[in-house]
Amino acid sequence: MEPAPDVTIVQFVQFRANDQCLADPSLFQAVRDIAQGWQEKGLNAQYWGTSLTQTKDFFWLLFWQSHAHAIAIKADPPYPAFVQARDALASAPVFEAHVPFSGNPQRPLEAPVTEMSFYKTDDKEVNPDARPAAETQESVRYMTGRIQSIQVRGFIALSWGVAIEDATRGFYLGGWTSVEDHMSFGSSDEEKVFIEELEVVFKSFVDLYMAHVHFKLHNSQSSA
Repeated sequence: MEPAPDVTIVQFVQFRANDQCLADPSLFQAVRDIAQGWQEKGLNAQYWGTSLTQTKDFFWLLFWQSHAHAIAIKADPPYPAFVQARDALASAPVFEAHVPFSGNPQRPLEAPVTEMSFYKTDDKEVNPDARPAAETQESVRYMTGRIQSIQVRGFIALSWGVAIEDATRGFYLGGWTSVEDHMSFGSSDEEKVFIEELEVVFKSFVDLYMAHVHFKLHNSQSSA
């Protein structure tokens, strides 16, 4: 479904860095600097980070004023060279999606640590016995509301959305004060009930990736 014209769109990019990228951080810095030049063409901000445990897994979120801006940039003459430079950082195909996140996705990204998850649901178009993807996504949306109603130690904020290109793909960002606070979630009776309900929703997933990430706002002066 096409989002409203004034809805901020996040271009979600994930890739597994190759040895060259890992050895020289300035290579990814240079690619982000290219994107930073698109501020007058609708780019608002860009955040990036790596999995705290799988350090080859890179995540890069580019905030656009609208979906139209995110698509229009692909017609920019330097864009093919940008994609070539970006893809040269990866040891496998780069994953990309455009997501209209709920609320303010910058809040969980600016937390000390971000619980970053993306998943793919089963769907009746592929599996006649499966639950429709739209129903599963609605269940996930409901659960994001539930977690906000629970008084959880260390929880800061969350944001969630479904890819414009593929209604079976969803993305979740949860901001926490620390990894330890997130990992301790489930200790209270209320939290245990929530986890049980969430596990029911997970049964409709065919793929799920979860990571803890320390996101950084892009700074054109430093690759650190």
